[in-house]
Amino acid sequence: MTTLNYWRSLPLKAKLLLLTLSVSCLGIFLVCISLVVVEHQVYKKQLESELNTVASILAEQSAAAVLFRDRNQLSTIIASLDQIGTIEQVCIYDADGGVLSAFEDEAEEVCPSLSAAPADGFSEDYYSMMRPILIEGEAVGFFFLKSRLEVLRQHIRTFIFFVLVISITIISILVMIAFRLQRLVSQPIQELSDAVETIGREEDYSVRVRVAGDDELGRLGMAFNDMIGTIQQQNQRITRSKYELERVVETRTSQLRLANSELEAFSYSVSHDLRQPLRAIEGFGLALEEDCADQLDATGKDYLQRIRAATTRMGSLIDGLLILSRVSRKQLDVDVIDLSTMLKEIVEELKEVDETKRSLVEIEDGIYVAGDERLLRVAFQNLLQNAWKYSSRQPERQIRVSAERQSDTVTIQIDDNGVGFDMKYADKLFVSFNRLHSPSDFPGSGLGLATVYRIVNRHAGSVRAQSEVNKGASFFVELPRSTSNPGFQSKH
Repeated sequence: MTTLNYWRSLPLKAKLLLLTLSVSCLGIFLVCISLVVVEHQVYKKQLESELNTVASILAEQSAAAVLFRDRNQLSTIIASLDQIGTIEQVCIYDADGGVLSAFEDEAEEVCPSLSAAPADGFSEDYYSMMRPILIEGEAVGFFFLKSRLEVLRQHIRTFIFFVLVISITIISILVMIAFRLQRLVSQPIQELSDAVETIGREEDYSVRVRVAGDDELGRLGMAFNDMIGTIQQQNQRITRSKYELERVVETRTSQLRLANSELEAFSYSVSHDLRQPLRAIEGFGLALEEDCADQLDATGKDYLQRIRAATTRMGSLIDGLLILSRVSRKQLDVDVIDLSTMLKEIVEELKEVDETKRSLVEIEDGIYVAGDERLLRVAFQNLLQNAWKYSSRQPERQIRVSAERQSDTVTIQIDDNGVGFDMKYADKLFVSFNRLHSPSDFPGSGLGLATVYRIVNRHAGSVRAQSEVNKGASFFVELPRSTSNPGFQSKH
């Protein structure tokens, strides 16, 4: 985790505390550094001033002894410096640069010559100075002093120690103040965050945050409480509307289910009961044509043919209604089906009925689907009959069945080279009794594709079509590949 990501993951109170302490510690650190630097410079100047004063006094006291070359007097004067523990070396020269007297603290250093004497000022470990010894403005000798800087360093170390103690004390006080301040700022925000999480997790819109103060956080808390109150009222209204809507939907669903059941029973009953009078009409029409044909003129015979054709269409409609009724009422017997074999059997049946047209039918092998074999045979029989019928005007009928397999489903595509249809009427394709071609062009009941749609829908699948006028049609049927598909249960 990068530093930025770690910072983003910290709680708000930790961020506020770290931010406050970081800025405070940085400020204290800069102040301490500045104080140490200033104290170091001030003490250096003070030390330099003190040593210059000592050197000036000793140079003045030793002027007469230098003039008369009184070494004993000079030794006595220099010996007084033994009380100053930091003096490293003192040398007194005559006017010609000869050493008249010298003082070395423990280390036996040789007094430097006047020409090689170090420059006045501070070096790494020492402070050095060279002063002339004057009598009436004339230099009679020179005074050299070299001092260690232990006092300066000890003073700075002591100063740094006290600065650190004071800084730690100040930081400790700041930590307590920062804890207090961060609670004042972060606690309302934390309460607001906890309230949002509680509402999101438990959907409890009665939660409110405590409002303390009239600052921005206080106004934010009041705005949040007002917003949640509004949402609670709206949620209550939505909940009431939901319950009312569910009751209405449940009532209407029950009514619709009852109406559908009654309609299916009525459709089955009507279709079944219509067969007897229809057979009577067909039988008497046939008898009339066979027994009384010589008594009918051409118009009468035409009318009789129309009556018999109408009874035939009526029989087809009744058969379609019966099939559609059985599709809606029959329980599914689901199993894995070799659809390729089933389609080939249907094609052979179609060829036995109509062999007047050369037909080229290609069916992909190895197509397996899950479903009720008898219902799927009805569905694909209707689809292949349509392809067979609407491609009958071509010099050669061409039908191709292929499949595209997905993880849980398989899509069967049925293509033909028939007359096709206009896609703007595609929404009417699977509606009962809707036909896109007149019965005089292509006979039919208008129930075939409606039956296909209902069978596929009961198998938790889907069916759609794509076509252009005079360029054939393609039907796509998506069905499950496994019998464990949960959609079957809801379709029973």
